[in-house]
Amino acid sequence: MAGYRRYFLPIFSFWLLIFLGFLAVPVEAAPPALSRGQLIFVPVYSHIFFGDRQQSFNLSVTLSLRNTDLTAPIEITSVRYYDEKGKLVKDYAPPAITIEPLASARFYVKESDVSAGSEASFLVRWQSPQKISPPIIEGLMVGTSFGQGISFTSPGRVLQELSGK
Repeated sequence: MAGYRRYFLPIFSFWLLIFLGFLAVPVEAAPPALSRGQLIFVPVYSHIFFGDRQQSFNLSVTLSLRNTDLTAPIEITSVRYYDEKGKLVKDYAPPAITIEPLASARFYVKESDVSAGSEASFLVRWQSPQKISPPIIEGLMVGTSFGQGISFTSPGRVLQELSGK
């Protein structure tokens, strides 16, 4: 019995490491689902609150739109900025904007502009004549006040898949 215990731990450890090694082997990620267009919701924050008194810390907002497709442009047909009550504050892109492959575009809300309230949002509509790799659309919030700095991102979420032209 003592001999069994003497060899059990090393053998068990060996097979455990082999098993865990198989779990650690990188698995190739599935290619992204292709799309001809989407409606994307992006939550953003024009200011955040801190401290017991809920002091306000203003943030600038950059809406970043990045075309991830290697060969095809995308067309941004709508960029709308909404306040925390769901009311349209500004329509940023009435005419369509074309973003070339691997290129990007941005829309900016000043740090001093808190008109949309703390929990604002963007709705972005994009399209392409063919199925392509969907863009990355996210909000970047940055604030520098009181000798402090803060930054964070907020990813866009697909609300609808749109049928192409």
